[in-house]
Amino acid sequence: MFEDVRESILKTLIYGDIFDYPLTKKEIWKFLIATKAKRTLFENAVSEFPPGRWELKQGLLFLLGRAEIVEIRRKRQQVSRKKLELAKKIIQKLSLVSTVLFIGISGGLALENSKEDDDIDLFIITSRGTIWFTRLVLVLTLILMGQYRGQGKKKSQKICLNMFLDENALTLPKERQNLYTAHEVAQVMPIFQRNDTYIKFLDANKWVKKFLPNAMGRIRNQESEIKNQNKNPFIISHFSFLIFEWIAKRIQLFYMKNHITSETISDTLLAFHPFEYKNYVLKEYNKRLRHYEIR
Repeated sequence: MFEDVRESILKTLIYGDIFDYPLTKKEIWKFLIATKAKRTLFENAVSEFPPGRWELKQGLLFLLGRAEIVEIRRKRQQVSRKKLELAKKIIQKLSLVSTVLFIGISGGLALENSKEDDDIDLFIITSRGTIWFTRLVLVLTLILMGQYRGQGKKKSQKICLNMFLDENALTLPKERQNLYTAHEVAQVMPIFQRNDTYIKFLDANKWVKKFLPNAMGRIRNQESEIKNQNKNPFIISHFSFLIFEWIAKRIQLFYMKNHITSETISDTLLAFHPFEYKNYVLKEYNKRLRHYEIR
């Protein structure tokens, strides 16, 4: 068991290294890959690490020979904190849309690991049957604010509406249930919710525990800090929204038809990943496991 924990620590550091992201002991525990262990066993495994595997500097652990990523993380923290201030102000305005049930910050910014030229990724959960309508309203709102990323290259300080989920389909599909997506779920920074939607989302994605067994418990312990509005000002009838939803979908599909690449587009899940980053990360992770002779 001790060796399993130590191997999981190494796996976790390898995964973080792909993103130039050294980890504190607390973060390693939270994102520990594959193995669930008692805290005392984990602490012993960290303190008795073998030479030639990982190093510690300024309270951060990283793979041997990668000390430069400590400074990279510090610089990205400074960049990220400025972006987070902007993101929270924008989310406050977007949350006024009645069909928005949850907004969280995703991607590197959620871990304060955003590069200067990275945009701001948002994850949104919508009222049932309004995913297309909600996206259209949010896109138009951001365009009017001059904050919408749109198609093309990354734009610093611009908002990318990265993923939308319908409240009636909160469980991510089987083909997305992997280590990369588990991290994306676990590291979302929740900012706004109605009707405890964030907790419902976590409950619907318990498969994450298979990859990150410690992460979900720690997230739930912090849930009470999220702003929660228990009343939804959704006053238009659902039948009326069916018409708005149909129109919004047709408008957006017409615009998207010449731009669709690796995106996921349905009536319950919209995921926009122009560059299939997931495949790169998982391929690189497995390559590095082989380098370290880890199964």
